[in-house]
Amino acid sequence: MMPDIIADTFDYLLSLDEYGAFRVFWYFFIFDFPRYVLTDIFILIDEKLKERSPRRDNDFLLRLKYNPPLVTVIIPALNEEETIGWTVRSLQEQTYKNLQLIIVDDGSTDGTPEICHKLAQNDNIIYARFSERAGKSAVLNYGLQFTRGEFVIFVDSDTTFDRDAIYKMLTAFADPEVGGVSGNLRPRNGNNNLLTHLQQIEYIFTISIGRRVRAKLGILPIISGAFGGFRRNLIGLNSIGGHEPGPGNDSDLAIRVRKKGYKISFQPDAICLTNVPANIRALINQRSRWDRNMIKNRMRKHRDIFNPYSKNFRLIDVITFVDSLFYHVALSFVTAVYLFDIAVNFTDILLPLLVVNFCLYFCAELLELLVAIALSNRTEDFKLLLYLPLINPFKIFLKFVRLKAYFQELVFRHSNVDPFAPYKVRQRYIQW
Repeated sequence: MMPDIIADTFDYLLSLDEYGAFRVFWYFFIFDFPRYVLTDIFILIDEKLKERSPRRDNDFLLRLKYNPPLVTVIIPALNEEETIGWTVRSLQEQTYKNLQLIIVDDGSTDGTPEICHKLAQNDNIIYARFSERAGKSAVLNYGLQFTRGEFVIFVDSDTTFDRDAIYKMLTAFADPEVGGVSGNLRPRNGNNNLLTHLQQIEYIFTISIGRRVRAKLGILPIISGAFGGFRRNLIGLNSIGGHEPGPGNDSDLAIRVRKKGYKISFQPDAICLTNVPANIRALINQRSRWDRNMIKNRMRKHRDIFNPYSKNFRLIDVITFVDSLFYHVALSFVTAVYLFDIAVNFTDILLPLLVVNFCLYFCAELLELLVAIALSNRTEDFKLLLYLPLINPFKIFLKFVRLKAYFQELVFRHSNVDPFAPYKVRQRYIQW
């Protein structure tokens, strides 16, 4: 059987002229070849040239070394008795020492309060607790009331960090136009099973490289809630009002910072480890929530970005939104159209066509993984080559998860009933 498939594939390839090749592989050549291959080569060359350029410390970088400003880290917690201690310890072991840690407990019912009370015996740790759940946004905003730092970093309570992660993140603020910085996320439980291994590769592609490219182009639209830093004067309760309730509050905050005219930066060396879903149901729930936020925040709540008469109008923000909507929303629909096209119009040669498609994407993804390793010097990532053949089917699966989530949001505004926030909070949502 296998030799027949290989022979049929070679025969099919040899029979194609230029038009025929483009007709059957148009999706790869139009969208994914420039998106993955060309941008990967571009960012690798750019980073290597940057490494050769002489670097001079400006006044801000010298200040970080010799007179470091106070940085506040806000940690929301909800039933995190197994992880909160590790998160705090990881922050206390940072090379950057001038930290104020604020833990806000969202009504935990396990052993989290007892653990946090002990942690708060340290002089630089404040612990506050809600008697009942109020939602992540309320917790983060409450933490802002105690903030004394010049910069604020939000982290999740199940995260740990490379020892110099805080310092690396702060270096991005040497540019006075940077209002917020996204850290680099990697799965801590990436070796648990097949699903977490695939997410490990996905995080490398979409975050370690994808956000690096978008930040370089000035169109990075998001700062992860798991590890993101801001200038306090931009996001305080007396400025833009902190986080708004509901899912997607992290992307909403980043958009509002951009609308104030500031840039969003990405620091690939500021690395945070976080847990990723270890089963399909949890993964679908997580990604559905993320995908619905794409519709809510970019097509509804912040649609004034597209209005040239709006006070918030900036061409770079329009490009940022178009990039996000095109590559996440539009291409998910186009993928479904492409698969339908080849299934209906090329039924007799479908198997060799799928084999060639598989080879094209495998080569592109192999290049992307090698580029990522060259940029990070993490040679342990070579072990992910074993799982690389499955990453493209995994990404196609996630695109269909997106399509369902987009339908839910476009038709039913499902984000308004997402249990991410308690029922009493959802009742007071602004309906976007």
